[in-house]
Amino acid sequence: MKIAISTITDYGNYGNRLQNYALQKILEKHFDAEVLTIKNLTCIPRFNKKERFINALKDGSILKKVAGRVFTTKDSKIRNDLDYRRSIAFKEFTEEFIKETSEVNQNTKDFSSFSVYDLFIIGSDQVWNYDFDRFSELDFVPYALSNQKVISYAASFGVSKIPSEMKSCYINGLNNLDTISVREQSGLEIVKELVSRDAQVVLDPTMLLSIKDWEVLMGKSKISLKGEKYILTYFLGNPSDEERLYIRQYAELNKLKIYNLGDPSDDKCWVAGPIDFVKLIYNAEAVFTDSFHACIFSIIFEKYFEVFDRNSNLESMNSRIDTLLTTFNLSYQKHDFNQTKRKIDYYSVNKILQRKKELSFVFLSEQIKRI
Repeated sequence: MKIAISTITDYGNYGNRLQNYALQKILEKHFDAEVLTIKNLTCIPRFNKKERFINALKDGSILKKVAGRVFTTKDSKIRNDLDYRRSIAFKEFTEEFIKETSEVNQNTKDFSSFSVYDLFIIGSDQVWNYDFDRFSELDFVPYALSNQKVISYAASFGVSKIPSEMKSCYINGLNNLDTISVREQSGLEIVKELVSRDAQVVLDPTMLLSIKDWEVLMGKSKISLKGEKYILTYFLGNPSDEERLYIRQYAELNKLKIYNLGDPSDDKCWVAGPIDFVKLIYNAEAVFTDSFHACIFSIIFEKYFEVFDRNSNLESMNSRIDTLLTTFNLSYQKHDFNQTKRKIDYYSVNKILQRKKELSFVFLSEQIKRI
């Protein structure tokens, strides 16, 4: 059987590269699986420039860009070198671990090369998030032939509702799928509202691999930690001054160094590739984050972690983490200045994880058996 994975292709995002790797790894244990590479068409209206500027101010992304430019102006040679090394780390990971098809030019609308596949799996990641410029009708695999099956695995809308002017795109797309599984509870509700179909919530593919699987991958990491004891921060939004102070005080109290992953001012972490991302969480004493996949790997490796609301104009950036925490009875790990911190009961967490793994594997195996 030949399987194609249709997902976001982002050569600079840790979660994207690792979820892609994990799903392919699971599938290729028994099947021939590869990742489709397509430049997407746009099927929906976009925010105008003013709206995008306002949104960028709200989520802090514009501040990061300005900070980056200031840093570059001060020392462009160093920054350019760091950016280059970071891009190389992602490129090397993709070339070694992700099997991609040759790029198909969507302008020709010729997808005949995809006729070799028996099954298309859409997912995981925020493949159906209309707020991403790369989103299009192609994210529902409309080019599949009548004899080819199309399902989604842990696909995410990344939003809690679909605007009325975009609903037709989603309705047509969802009706093209044979079976639907999503990553968040809100996804179930969207599917039900738009097409009156049932969907199933399954685990992100990164949680289907064992700790041993991740340890084998980490063996290829080039980052050196030298037995250091540290906490790891990884924020995609912009933490408040009060939150930053809290993290510094936690580090001082526990005599721990701070590594700031994804921060250009932290040279060592800025050049970290996807494998290093996993290793940095694996060896951390604690993790402070607003990242979905940083939470996932903290759970996999049984780390103490605290989750901060992402300062973003998109409420969904927090809702997918809420679903994850609720699933594992870890809602108390949401950061709260007034809440007494407690040790995480990983015995109970792992029992839930094992049960959810089994259900997720059953979903995948049942869909494949029906071909």
